[in-house]
Amino acid sequence: MKSILLLLMTVGCCVCEPQTDCGVESSSSCALCSVTQTIAMVMERVKVLETRLEKSEKEVEELRGLIGGQTPVAFSAALMESGSGIIGPFTVATPLKYKKVFSNIGSGYNPSTGVFTALVKGMYFFRFSVFNNGAVPERSVVSLMKNGEHLASVWDQKSSDPHDMGSNAAVIALETGDTVYVQLLANTAVYDDGMNYNTLSGFLLFPM
Repeated sequence: MKSILLLLMTVGCCVCEPQTDCGVESSSSCALCSVTQTIAMVMERVKVLETRLEKSEKEVEELRGLIGGQTPVAFSAALMESGSGIIGPFTVATPLKYKKVFSNIGSGYNPSTGVFTALVKGMYFFRFSVFNNGAVPERSVVSLMKNGEHLASVWDQKSSDPHDMGSNAAVIALETGDTVYVQLLANTAVYDDGMNYNTLSGFLLFPM
């Protein structure tokens, strides 16, 4: 294609030399030269677009490699499906069951147990919150747990301030089958209602 284009440009420009007679033949030759020049500009533009397309395709492949072809993993849930009330206190540390599920892509979170199970090995982000409205007779202490081991906590002591809320987060590496959940410390409690103050969310940052 490039050879043919070069030949057309050469022929067109050769026949478009300055002539004393500006008749029909001269006009036709100059028109041919103009066409070949236009084609050259179009081909140059096509080359630029091809380069951009190749770059875009490479970026897409890099993104595919980054996620490893795995199904995205993300979930978010609130503590109570409906109503309001105090959860706890319990005599032993107890996993909280976040029953109002907003999203559960990948189905890694189980609202019946409150436990998230990693289906993909990778780095994950988790965030959780706690609320104490003053009616809670005890402290509010919740902890993010990985395979039964403590990672991070939110703590609130009942005081003259009737409404307290806090949150915490962590970025952690999980193996396939690892579990993550939020645990309510023994002899503590939290309050929730339709405003969904107590939530747990997590998602896969990237596979490993």
